[in-house]
Amino acid sequence: MTKLRDGLTYPPIKVGFILLFIAFVMSLGASYNVLREETWTGTWKPGNYTLEGEMGGSTNVINRTLEVSSDNALVKIVADGNGASYTLTGNSKLLTLDSTSRVLIFVESGEVTYSYTVKWVDYPYAYLSFPALFIMIVGNVLAIRGYFSFLESLKENKLQQKRRKEK
Repeated sequence: MTKLRDGLTYPPIKVGFILLFIAFVMSLGASYNVLREETWTGTWKPGNYTLEGEMGGSTNVINRTLEVSSDNALVKIVADGNGASYTLTGNSKLLTLDSTSRVLIFVESGEVTYSYTVKWVDYPYAYLSFPALFIMIVGNVLAIRGYFSFLESLKENKLQQKRRKEK
């Protein structure tokens, strides 16, 4: 009678399971996430501005904070199609934006100093998921083909043992 150990040490099955383990470790690495934060600061003069042009829209944004201040300015801020006008007179306004799109700023008069902070989740090793998928498929094929090959070899061994007993 064969044991489980014989099946697991059969070379194609063993290589298949090793590849499946490697794919599993790679997929764990691909799901590793990091909380990132970036801050943009500067001064706006009258005109139109868009925030977050460098980041794009492919990130999982958690929080956006816009702090604006000016001695005398009129500012309109549009996020997700909703606009609000602010008249700044020497005080700072701290705005927390729950926006999934880029923020549009219209400075109508004056000079505005701003600080814009965005926090998002980044997956630095996400590129590992594609080779992990390929390795998983190859590992499955090897393990399944190895299993059927192992069953065939067991069948042949039993037939040979039967023939020896008959002689």
